Amino acid sequence: MAGISNNLEEFRELSRKHYKNLIEGLKDKYCWKCPMRTNSSEAFCREVDSWIRLSVAFEMGIYDHMRDMGMPNNCLEVIASKILEKKMNSNHLSSKFQKLIILKIEENLAHGINSGDFLLVNENPKTVKKGDMVLLPRACPLSLIWFSKTTYINKMPLKVFKIVKVHQKAGVKYITTDNDLEIPIEYVYGLITKVINNKDPIFTELHLKDI
Repeated sequence: MAGISNNLEEFRELSRKHYKNLIEGLKDKYCWKCPMRTNSSEAFCREVDSWIRLSVAFEMGIYDHMRDMGMPNNCLEVIASKILEKKMNSNHLSSKFQKLIILKIEENLAHGINSGDFLLVNENPKTVKKGDMVLLPRACPLSLIWFSKTTYINKMPLKVFKIVKVHQKAGVKYITTDNDLEIPIEYVYGLITKVINNKDPIFTELHLKDI
């Protein structure tokens, strides 16, 4: 265990050093011509950008090592899924409770969901089935590499998909979407249980017009 502790401490020190160098590098090379330079101490743009760059480099290092070991892409997805599952369990986001939320949509989405509609969403569902509509993040906070297939530049950080298949692979439950994206169920942000528009009685009952 001493070896593991030493390695982690060494990595922590290296991360601190390179994070500091990234921030200073951004300041020297870019900040002088940036319109936000006068309030950068409040916007924290350098800090955020450096954090993202360092996180991507960290993931790339792990990715390169695993590819050097001959590990196929589907195994990398399984590993990422299990990491996410562990993080959710450590944060007590388990099946002990489920959260039902209402989302207001401010742009037209797929499957007839229009701007001004509301979605009734079961957050972090444990079970889904063929024909369900689900929300997936456009970019996964866990892995900027392994989830890049769903990254788009849009207003809403979520994208609507319809499930055409649910199956198991390597001990992990996967969904296949209507655009042939195969992804572990842990990545599903929420299950859409109802689309509410202004013609729906519940729209008036919940006073959604005022939101």
